[in-house]
Amino acid sequence: MTEVPQPETAFDEVLNAFAELGNDADPTRVELVTSEILGEWWEADDDLAAGLIDLAADTAEPERLVAPLAALRVLATDEDQREAAALALEKFGLPEPAWAARLNQVTPGQCWRTTDVYGDESSVLVSFGDHGLVVSINYGSFGGWVTDAAIVESPQDVLAELRAVGESAEIAPEQAHEVIADAFAGTEWQAEPEVGEDFVRFRALALARLRTLPEPAEVEEPEPLTVEEQAEIIDSFFAAAGDEVGDTEDARVVALRLIEFGLEHDARQPLRVGPAKLESFVDFVDDGQIELTDEQDAAMAALLPVWARVFGDRQGLPEDALTALVEAVEDRLDDRDPEEESSLDAYLTGSEDLTPEDVQDLLERRQFALPSLTVETEDDEVELDPSDPEQRRMLVLSEFAAEFDDEESELRAVALTTVVDQLWEGEPAETWIAAQRLTESGLERDEVLAELTAVLEEHLTYDEDGELEFDLDDYVAALDELDPGAEDE
Repeated sequence: MTEVPQPETAFDEVLNAFAELGNDADPTRVELVTSEILGEWWEADDDLAAGLIDLAADTAEPERLVAPLAALRVLATDEDQREAAALALEKFGLPEPAWAARLNQVTPGQCWRTTDVYGDESSVLVSFGDHGLVVSINYGSFGGWVTDAAIVESPQDVLAELRAVGESAEIAPEQAHEVIADAFAGTEWQAEPEVGEDFVRFRALALARLRTLPEPAEVEEPEPLTVEEQAEIIDSFFAAAGDEVGDTEDARVVALRLIEFGLEHDARQPLRVGPAKLESFVDFVDDGQIELTDEQDAAMAALLPVWARVFGDRQGLPEDALTALVEAVEDRLDDRDPEEESSLDAYLTGSEDLTPEDVQDLLERRQFALPSLTVETEDDEVELDPSDPEQRRMLVLSEFAAEFDDEESELRAVALTTVVDQLWEGEPAETWIAAQRLTESGLERDEVLAELTAVLEEHLTYDEDGELEFDLDDYVAALDELDPGAEDE
């Protein structure tokens, strides 16, 4: 009789890997194998450790589970799982591999920490005699988070490399524990942290080594800045910025968002500036986690480099570091996704020599004329260039297509597209003035455009060549006579 092969369970590969290690494997080798397995599960967001432990309750082959459970008892990243694995082994009552009692049996030695000039990047190295744990931390967001972690063979060689790229200092093991633990928490808070391959491989083993360090003393949470203190900071910034940044409501909102970002992601130093931190702020804006209007976004582009310089100077950064910081911020702003800023750029065409107040008026006028710069096709949405008269006409006709479905509406379509042209170009100025007056009276945008279109339509005539024309003086006079309250009298 031919034996029918049984399908492998999700754990057979793991059980086979531990069987291959054998009873007398080097404990470090077992730790690395276990950490890699746990790292693969973490990366796939599919923690099978709990399932493997549950399998112990009704397995027909308990001897196959002894080795992996002995490893999970020490290296599982969840405390409940470590306790459950220990309990399962106790119930089995079976002999354990010779390496089981030697896992994570290390004594921490000296600890060092290096930091860059901005406080953006830090590395912590903990020596365990013949090997060390090195953890790289990014302080741009989330209170600091681990970007990479690895077990290294020569701690002194690694320390020499770290000292070559930043200031270093020996720290107490308790402090190393606190810094590393907080940074791992910052990584876990993120849905998809951008970590290195070593982090995935060594994550579980690094957390196990962390548990050998003495517990840190409790540290009081920093007091948040009061509303009054935040207002004083903003006032002092604009005083220091001088004429470099317009002191507008939009710019003040951006300044407030920067302070709020600092309080949430760098609570002990909310006003600290560095390339990673300010680039993270822009990332959060682009991802929609920090909401800004188009006007506030435009204000941010002007404000952020000045913010970097003002607070970098207050931070005592050396001149070369301050220059590099401002350049990094400007580069990040220049590299923003074109889709994120294309619409705003389109509205700002021709605004290069305008004052901040005039730019604000131009934005309001053009966004009133064309709130959207896209038209829908059968398959997609297409963004058009409003500075091109023909594409501007397409945007208008697309928005009001339902109103132009017969020949009699042709004249009205010409009048409407002409009114939108006038609003876009700002000529004659009386068109925008009349639009603002009608809006202030309570009319909606479509009602305002209908009123302006009706006025122009009344003044359109055909010349000898059959081309439409209108008398500008008569048209402007009619706009000035538009009385939004006339119908109510």
